[in-house]
Amino acid sequence: MNTLDVLSDRPPGPPRGAKAHVALWLDCRRASEETAEAARAEAAYTVHDVLPPASGTASTERSSVNGTVVVGPVHSLAGYRRLMRGLLSSTTASPAARPPAIEYPVQAVDALVNARLDLTGGCEAKAMRSCAGVAGAHLLYDALRHDLRSPDWLRAMAGGIPAPYLLWTTHFGAGPDRGAEYAAKCLFPGTAVALAPDALRTFTRHTVVTGPTSVDLVEARRVAGILDWFGIRLDALD
Repeated sequence: MNTLDVLSDRPPGPPRGAKAHVALWLDCRRASEETAEAARAEAAYTVHDVLPPASGTASTERSSVNGTVVVGPVHSLAGYRRLMRGLLSSTTASPAARPPAIEYPVQAVDALVNARLDLTGGCEAKAMRSCAGVAGAHLLYDALRHDLRSPDWLRAMAGGIPAPYLLWTTHFGAGPDRGAEYAAKCLFPGTAVALAPDALRTFTRHTVVTGPTSVDLVEARRVAGILDWFGIRLDALD
């Protein structure tokens, strides 16, 4: 699943040989205004968009610096399907409308599943820690590709409703190395990856994109099946 080669340190900038067709975003939601401003200046020629510092207002819909509406987050296929139904029924057709981004927090899904596995205990449960987030990303990406080919969405897009895309995010607490590792495993074409300033710096300085992530549904379903054996429904996480 990993399509990045680890390199020695190099100057900041777009990854060399970027061929994955993935947009890099800077995630400043948990940064101060001062930190966010400095990070934006450093990443000006690297990122396509920025998630600004949180306003403090609770909402399931936010906007990026460039005006992209970010909806979610969703943690499973069940939440994703509810959100897609809502987008289909509530989005207004407009030639100037930007496609909305559906946030899937990869590390948060791992954290939810890891906590339940830790309660179960045992070597088998421990072996499945930190597998759920990436497996869920593969399943979600496949579901979106399928949905956008459905009659309902084809009619909606023909009528001017923009097709949504997936935005993979990580948590600031994951650390720069772990954040970059998550990004390396979610380079699905036509999606976006949002990284905290330190994780983005690690990603751009130490990796080069050699191609997109290949969808591996066999492995993703294997992980989902094992988690189901532990009583954890990957397709129905809260």
